[in-house]
Parts: sequence; C-alpha cells; structure tokens
Amino acid sequence: MAGQDKNRISTISGKSFDEVRDRLLRRTIGLKERIGLRYDQLYKDSLLDNVRVLLADLRTKEEEDTKLIRRALETGVIKIGNDKKPTLDYEMLDHIISEDLSDPNPNDLQSVLLSAMKMSNDLHKILMIMSEEYKVTGIGSVLKTLAEHEMNNKNRLAEIYDDMINKDYW
Repeated sequence: MAGQDKNRISTISGKSFDEVRDRLLRRTIGLKERIGLRYDQLYKDSLLDNVRVLLADLRTKEEEDTKLIRRALETGVIKIGNDKKPTLDYEMLDHIISEDLSDPNPNDLQSVLLSAMKMSNDLHKILMIMSEEYKVTGIGSVLKTLAEHEMNNKNRLAEIYDDMINKDYW
C-alpha cells in the first residue's frame, strides 16, 4: 500500500491523474479546434490571397498540434521528443499585442496578423504554465511542445508583420 501512495500523483480535484490528464488534453484539443475554426472562417471571409495563404498555414499548424495530442491520448505515450534547444521569444511586437484586440478584418493583413499573434502569445503562456504544473507527470512534455509550437508561430507571424506591414516604416 505504501508503494502505491508513493507512485500516486495527487490532483487538486481528487480525481485520478489519468482522468485529469485526459480531460486536460481533450480540452486543449477543443481549444486548438476552435482556433482552427476561427482561422477557417477568416479564410472563407477573406478576399486577399496573401491573407488566405497565411490563414491556411495557421490552420494546418493547428491540425498538426491536434493530431499530436490525439496520438498521445490514443497510444498512451505522453513523452514527445524535442532534442532542439528551447524556443526563444523574440518579443518583437509584444507592445502591440499586449492588449485585447477586436475581431480581425479578414481582408486586412495587419488585423489578421495581430489577432493570430495575440492568440499564439496567449496560448503559449497558458501552455507554459500548464507544462510547469504537470512537469513531473509526463504530460508536461506534450504541453511544453505545444507551447513551443505557439511561440514559433508567434515569432514567424511577427517576422511576417515586420516584413509586410512595417516594411516602409524605416
């Protein structure tokens, strides 16, 4: 009995860790799917090819993350290898996305980029907090990988923003 207590991971709710882990991953899937649907709707509403290409790429990345989580749930394999160095936040445009933004105009590249950067930045912060909270459980690696994906998205979007929107600023 003492051996079981040592290996048992306590949860705030008192529910089994496996149940909490599965719910957390399923809710993360739901969040990623809602973000993907938002990108789909903006894609349908946009008349600009460059905005549509960007939105299609963002939607693909959300689908890849969702598949990664589903695979972890189905196989029970929670560890995800990430041999590369941690993703750095270049904070290029954090001053612009630090506030809540209104709904993006699907025909305005700047509006879509800012909205996507804000979503990636917010989701990155949430996933990093969750990955630290669940670090010892194995699920932390999945959440950290997802957080790194969001930071990569934000940095890539910031570079596009800088190239496309700020190109004539200097």
